[in-house]
This record gives sequence, C-alpha cells and structure tokens, in this order.
Amino acid sequence: MRRPSAMVPFSDEAALDRGSAPWRERTRTPHRWMIVLLIGATLGFPIAHWAGVSLPISMVFGACIGGLCLAFKHRLLLPGLRTRIGDLPRGFGLPALYLTHGGLIIMGIALAHIINATTGLDVDDGSPNIDFFQIFSYSAASVVLLLLLDQSRSLIGNPVFFALITGRYSRPVEEQRLFLQVDMANSTALAARLGDREAMRVVGRFLYALGEPVRRHGGVIDKYVGDQAIISWRLSARRPQVPALSCALSIRRALTGLDREMGVGLGFRIALHAGPVIVAQVGDERKEITYFGDTINSLARLDGVAKDLGRDIILTDAALAACLALPGMQPTPLGPVTLRGRDAPIWVLGLPPYCTSTP
Repeated sequence: MRRPSAMVPFSDEAALDRGSAPWRERTRTPHRWMIVLLIGATLGFPIAHWAGVSLPISMVFGACIGGLCLAFKHRLLLPGLRTRIGDLPRGFGLPALYLTHGGLIIMGIALAHIINATTGLDVDDGSPNIDFFQIFSYSAASVVLLLLLDQSRSLIGNPVFFALITGRYSRPVEEQRLFLQVDMANSTALAARLGDREAMRVVGRFLYALGEPVRRHGGVIDKYVGDQAIISWRLSARRPQVPALSCALSIRRALTGLDREMGVGLGFRIALHAGPVIVAQVGDERKEITYFGDTINSLARLDGVAKDLGRDIILTDAALAACLALPGMQPTPLGPVTLRGRDAPIWVLGLPPYCTSTP
C-alpha cells in the first residue's frame, strides 16, 4: 500500500473550486444553447403539418417556443426563478411551473413572429397566417405532456431513467465508479430540538442543496437514504479521472451557506471512495439500479471514520487517484484505517477544514 503524498496549503477555497472545473465544464454553455435551439427547431415539424405552414416558418416557431422552454428547464434561462419555484410549498410548485411555461410560450410566439417578419419568411413563403390560439394550444399541450414525463424522470434521475428504458443493467455489469457520500451528521439531534416535521423540512433543504454542485461537476445522485445522498461518476479509459474533489468543495460551501441561512446548526460529513462495483437492475413492481461489492460496502463505513477523525471531508487513496487534481492543493494524509469486514487497511486523507461543521 503506497502512502499518499503530503498536502500543499491553499488559502482560497472558492477560487480553487472554480479553477478545478474541467475545460468542457466551463465552456459548455454555448454548446448547450445550440443543442437546445436545435431540439426546439425539430418541434416545428408537427407545427408545419398541423398548421399548414412551411417548414422554415414552423422551425422558427419551434426554436423560439421549444428553445425558451428547454432553456428554462436546463437553467440556462431565469435560473433564479427556477430555483424559487422549486422552493414553493407543496401544491404551488407545479401550477407555478405551468404558468411560467405559458408565459414562455407567449414570448416564444411573439419572438417567432418578429423573426419571421424581419426575415421576410412570412411574406416570401406564401404560407397562410398562423393562428395564435392554434399554436398556443398545441405548444401548451406538448409542454404539459413533457412536464409530466419530466416529473416521472426526475423521481429516479436521468441515468437511471435511460438505463431502465434501454435495459442497460438488466444483466449485472461490472464498472469502475467513484462514489461521494454526503450525510447529515446531526439529524437526530435536530429532530429532538425542532420536531420531526420541521427537521424533515431541514433535511429536504439539505438534500436539495446538493443538486446544483452535482450537476455542475457531472455527477449523478444515485439515491437518497434518509438524510444521506450517494453520488457517483462512472470511470472509463476515456475518463479515468473526474472532478469529484471540486464537487466536494462546492457541496461543503453550499451546505455551509445553507446553515448560515437557516441557523439550525447543520452538520455534515462527506466521504469519497472508488473502485469496481457490480451494477444491476433489480425489482419487478418497482425497479431501480443498485450497486454491489466491496467498494460500496467500504463507502458506507467511511462516515464513521470521518466522525472519529473529526473531519467533514475524507477520501481514500483510491478516490484520490480517480479525482482530477486541484491546483495548488493535495489532501492531508490521515493514515491507514481498517474498516469492519476488510482485512487490509486503506489510506484515508482529509481536506483542510476551511468550513466548520458539526461532528
């Protein structure tokens, strides 16, 4: 077992986190806009058939209406509003989402009319005028269906949704994965102090805060277990390293900011481990993707190690090898530990405690 190298201090954690994101993470927004507009343009094909107008005009309508709705969904447009809608009380979120999309449809129709008039498409083409209510009703019906489908997809996440549809894991598959486990350290004490209902609201905000950092760093939230989340990245020959350390720093900062906002004394622990796992689809009435093997078993026991060591972020040497390097910083070696159920010890490292957390 090789001893990891010592750390080099770095004082600006926020700058470190920003600088460690891969090039494609920092430059992908223009490409995402192009993809969104292209997908939106394809939505114009049914408009051409249904409204009896030319394909160029209908593709402009599709790009404007579908592009705005897709951009809003993927937080390229009005991300703050998207977050506030997600924070609304139960029963208000979905109606607010429908109303927002209704406004985006109207904006898209107006924008498409302006583009068609400016370019002369609606004159030179010779197509009949497009009825506003006809286009709006078609677009609204499409958005409602897509939102309902998206709500179903969001219950299990994109990768699991497509894996179940394609049957990718209908037979067990061995993969190399890096796992990041986030656990609320003091939920029992919070429940005793605040009551179960209020504590559950805190847990909900805690888990919701993980979404943006995980999305930004290309991870997948595989499952929630009570007040705990398990996040993973699939490793391959083309992608042997992933920005999991940067993600851990972003999560630490997000949860620390949430604690300042709520003032309830949130505690959290983050553990990272990597290695081979067996991935399989299980269940009949209710299907899900699950992991099996020593890697996932060891991950579950690392939370106790973090608690014993008084650290909010720890990782194994295997996880360190699978993480993209952080400029100017390496984690601090904490020494070998023997986990229950394993004969051989593993090296554990920690990130400097720039943000405090309750152990």
